[in-house]
Amino acid sequence: MLSTLQNRAARSLCSLPSVCRRTLATHVPAPTASGVPSTSSAGSTSANGYGTEDGPLRPHLGIEVNPNHGLYAFFRKKEKDGKVWYDTVEAVDVVADKSGRSWTAAELRRKSFKDLHTLWYVVLRERNLLATQQAEARRLGANEQALSLWAKAHRCRKTMARIKYVINERRLAYEGALKIHNEQREQALKAEDSVRAAAEKQAELAAAKEEKVRRRERGTADVAAEGLFERIPEAETVKA
Repeated sequence: MLSTLQNRAARSLCSLPSVCRRTLATHVPAPTASGVPSTSSAGSTSANGYGTEDGPLRPHLGIEVNPNHGLYAFFRKKEKDGKVWYDTVEAVDVVADKSGRSWTAAELRRKSFKDLHTLWYVVLRERNLLATQQAEARRLGANEQALSLWAKAHRCRKTMARIKYVINERRLAYEGALKIHNEQREQALKAEDSVRAAAEKQAELAAAKEEKVRRRERGTADVAAEGLFERIPEAETVKA
């Protein structure tokens, strides 16, 4: 009897849709400080009191963004009447266009290594900005040739190639000067070695000459001593 009652209770629970059926998850809006649901600009609210008729909207969190963030460098900064904005794709303006020609090798040769390093990254930043505009124009279906983006990017590439060329010239000049310096240093070391060897040889010759003179003097003294000892017995025999 007890088992029959348990089976009936289980069937009754499974018949309820909220218990045995799996429903989709729903989003519960966060309560506002005033307890009043958010409204749209027209004053209409959705059924759950969170979104509008066009769809749900995210609440603005009011997070401050660094205005000097590095990602802003990928977009052209414009400023007018104290208002700053960024353009993803610049419109063609022949009058206000400030883009010029590429740097020449003669101009770059007069720059220091620090200036070339700085100029390289300035041109690289401009090239990244133009690549961003090309990608955005391609996404919007605009004509890249009409925006003259390809020509500007080509001038940037020419400037960067010439910077590499000038730096390579300096590298080759440095290696050539270093090679000449090493050759001159080796020649100077060889000259010093030859001078040292000549001085040592002269010292050896002088020492040998002195030794020869010393031996000659020593030999003369020995000969005189031997002659003296030989004459003494003869004198004694004569006296006898």
